[in-house]
Amino acid sequence: MNVEQAVLKRRSIRSYHEKSVSDGDLEKIVSAGRWAPNAGPYAMSVIRDKDLMARVNEKTLEAMLASGDEFTVGRASLPGYLPLYGAPVAIVLSAPADAPLGPLNCAVAAQNMLLQATELGLGSCFIRSLTHSLNKPANAELAREAGVPDGYLMQCGVVFGYTDDETKFRRLDPAPKGEVSYIG
Repeated sequence: MNVEQAVLKRRSIRSYHEKSVSDGDLEKIVSAGRWAPNAGPYAMSVIRDKDLMARVNEKTLEAMLASGDEFTVGRASLPGYLPLYGAPVAIVLSAPADAPLGPLNCAVAAQNMLLQATELGLGSCFIRSLTHSLNKPANAELAREAGVPDGYLMQCGVVFGYTDDETKFRRLDPAPKGEVSYIG
């Protein structure tokens, strides 16, 4: 698969089988994230612990329901909704709280990992919902357990696994986004 094929094939998958991702595939995904362009420090923590993932799901659902944001509350209210979508692997990306380019560093690393997962035949999804819980001072201990270093904020995450139901919780049909202007 070439880059163009991976870009066009990648979808946000929100339902996974329990089958674990091999250590070799996971290492390729993490390596892809580490080779992303960056302008400063960021951290990745790979979570496979089911108990920790269940607690992150629980605290994130609570925070989403209390967010006051109509879309976020609606999403969290869907029957069977879990912020980590039942994926066997989640990678939390964080950056120093005072790093102005931290969110961008994390996002480009996440995109590299999403494309690598696609090339490996795995489903994946970019997630931001965990910021509702892991960045709350009341959940500082949970954030530490999830690998967010002290002084850092969770910026985004990615989940990976073998696709179960590709249409579950799908928001939009795949289509190119954004406006394009050619100058000169």
